[in-house]
Amino acid sequence: MKKSILSVIKYVILLAIGVGLMYLAFHGHDLKKMIIDIESANYFWVILSLFVSIPAYISRAMRWNMLIETLGYKPKIRNTYWALLFGYFANLAIPRLGEVSRCGALSRKEKIPFNELFGTVVIERVVDVLMLFVSLILVSILEFGLLKNFVVKAFTFHLYPVHSSLLLIVHSWLFVIILFSPLLLLIFLQIFFGWHQKNASPMFHKISNLFLGIIRGFQTILKMKNNWKFIAHTIFIWTMYFIVSYVCFFSIPATSNLTPKDGLFIFAIGGMGMTAPVQGGFGIYHLLVSQALTLLGIPLSDGLVFATIVHTSQTLLVLLMGGISVIYFLNPNKNQL
Repeated sequence: MKKSILSVIKYVILLAIGVGLMYLAFHGHDLKKMIIDIESANYFWVILSLFVSIPAYISRAMRWNMLIETLGYKPKIRNTYWALLFGYFANLAIPRLGEVSRCGALSRKEKIPFNELFGTVVIERVVDVLMLFVSLILVSILEFGLLKNFVVKAFTFHLYPVHSSLLLIVHSWLFVIILFSPLLLLIFLQIFFGWHQKNASPMFHKISNLFLGIIRGFQTILKMKNNWKFIAHTIFIWTMYFIVSYVCFFSIPATSNLTPKDGLFIFAIGGMGMTAPVQGGFGIYHLLVSQALTLLGIPLSDGLVFATIVHTSQTLLVLLMGGISVIYFLNPNKNQL
């Protein structure tokens, strides 16, 4: 009972944060004009972005199957695919619920132990976080000035007095080191103090277990047959994600002249928004992407129009496909769909 109450409280808090961020993003703008701009967008490009999403979903299902097969199981690809979409659907309700939901759905359908499936999802998440870091590193190489200015803008939005000090830091490659220093520090601590110490604090053990899980995850990938296929799927998935965001540039005049490098910058910033513990990146995606677009000379209102088009279209696709996945798993006939 207590756990259920805490879950409800957590859901309400996260939803309130999302609503608050959405309010912060759109406050002070002419909403009627923005609605007109959204309605007048070129939806050929938006629909194209939705079609690009489908191969990415299929590739994710195939990649997940590769991890599951290392456990000695061979689930049907259609079951893995719909379980994946079932998880996306659940994430719109409660952040991180999707990981549990998709494992539960596939476990019931394929009779695979839930705990083993959840282990494969942890590996997936580790790989995805790594790919987000790779995206940020690419942006720091190709668009260092933009990333630098975004960090300055983000940290000095309400803290203008620290602007000059922060600017001195981010004007050099020291910024990149600082950006990734928490991860480097944790790795150093783990190596220096050892993985397990009896007298270590509970937090230290949690960090140790986290890194052990990451290492075991990569060991699983290395031991996998045709592990190059896993890497190829990962690159393909993230390339499709980039294309989904980039082609939407052409849906409105304000962003239609932006370059692929600009697209990579917006994609990386949007990726950080989507990983935030808020339902479907609600609010935080709009805030980050619109602010990032201002650094490319795009008016804030147009940036919000772009962010709304991308986020809403992808959310509607997840709602549609996720709804089908619910019907699929409620249907006792395994041969349908």
